[in-house]
Amino acid sequence: LYLNSVVTRMKDKDELSMAKDQGKKKLNELRTFPVPYALGEIKENLTITTNTPSQLSQEEIINQAIQFHLQGNISEATKYYQELINQGVKDHRVFSNYGAILKDLGKLQDAKLYLLKSIAIKSDFADAYSNLGTLLKDLGKLKDAELSTRKAIELNPDFPNAHYNLGNILRDLGKSKEA
Repeated sequence: LYLNSVVTRMKDKDELSMAKDQGKKKLNELRTFPVPYALGEIKENLTITTNTPSQLSQEEIINQAIQFHLQGNISEATKYYQELINQGVKDHRVFSNYGAILKDLGKLQDAKLYLLKSIAIKSDFADAYSNLGTLLKDLGKLKDAELSTRKAIELNPDFPNAHYNLGNILRDLGKSKEA
């Protein structure tokens, strides 16, 4: 790929002086000149914008936030989740994932609120119950943690993290045989 041309304003001295002599004003003339520059040689990122802005759909933004989260780019994921929440998005994944981030940051009460919002939006979302269970365990509310984690397993019996977390909660409750 090559940049096609550069547009410049040219003022021809002869044309300007001729126009002045005739008492007329001549507008500047636009001329284009080819620029043989291979884009492949440019090592920095390029951004191309058009006059027709294309906005990402809400689902695409949610997926981008989740991708950042999965890649461990927590600061970007957090920005996306916060923006979605500020825009009034009511998606259970956004609230659950943002709650999980807040939990990891030690903001347990805030995390609890977001996880409960996720459950309120989608009452059969096992991930939110599991995340809430680990958060309640961290808060020392072991019986509530057990209930929430059992609910996650009830909703998704093939959820290994929930089974693992339940084993730890049961151990902490002194129910070693059941664990």
